[in-house]
Amino acid sequence: MCILQESIEKYKVQLHGYVLMDNHFHLILHTPRGNLNRFAQRFNTAYTGYYNRRHKRAGHLYQGRYKAILIDKDSYLLELSRYIHLNPVRIKKVCKQELSERFACLRNYRWSSNRGYGLVRYREDFVCYSSVLGYLGGDNVNGRKRYRAFVEEGLKRGIESPFKDVKGQVVLGETGFVDWVYEKVLKKGNLDLTEQSRSGKLVKEIPVDKIVDEVCKTFTVERNHLLKRRSSAQDARMALIELCCRYLVLHKSLREIGQELGGLTVGGMSHARKRLEERLNQNKFLRAQFNRCVIALDKIERH
Repeated sequence: MCILQESIEKYKVQLHGYVLMDNHFHLILHTPRGNLNRFAQRFNTAYTGYYNRRHKRAGHLYQGRYKAILIDKDSYLLELSRYIHLNPVRIKKVCKQELSERFACLRNYRWSSNRGYGLVRYREDFVCYSSVLGYLGGDNVNGRKRYRAFVEEGLKRGIESPFKDVKGQVVLGETGFVDWVYEKVLKKGNLDLTEQSRSGKLVKEIPVDKIVDEVCKTFTVERNHLLKRRSSAQDARMALIELCCRYLVLHKSLREIGQELGGLTVGGMSHARKRLEERLNQNKFLRAQFNRCVIALDKIERH
């Protein structure tokens, strides 16, 4: 799960639920930055590489492109969460079992966020439980108990797939929500559901100078020294490149960001970001410094 967690943190995606099966997986995601395509590409590539190395194989792990559906959370989030969590008990070999055995399978299935919804001891830091539980009284003892009962009731009586209500293969919601998406988003070209490339209008742009100032303060490095292309403050320089790419990518192309950082190429920035990722995994102090910058810039972005 570390690959999923790393991808979530890197692209600032919120994960509300997941289930991993033998031949597919489901993720319930919220992408405030409109970067679903980048997140999915990174996660799929990293996981495929990990799986191939572990099992000494080569080639693609999945067939075709991932499928993304935009949902109306107030109408479908709770039901969709239950549906994906019931995936492990819908496969043929489990369907043939007694109900008590199916309950045991559901409660003990490790590769899903379901256990964390029911019991705090199974919680994972990278899953946001509160939004779904908010529909059942909140993230508290009673809310978690109601959620367990809600999911298990679906197992007892059987439920239809909410995906049967998907409109145009991309939108799941009540009529008013579907009409709004079409009129305000798709018809006007404001949003590409596969990339959401124009959602930068929804996210405040942080000036490069603000990012530079925060890195200088956190890493205790002079501004002119940080901005040198061959700066000896390599960790701070790589952190600056990564942060600029994260916070400016909705407003500027990578080439434009590179120009603002002293004429860096897209390939050069990519290399620096990969090196930083390796360094962050190896150095706890560097990771703490980098996270302080992220927290500070998040506050600027929200206000």
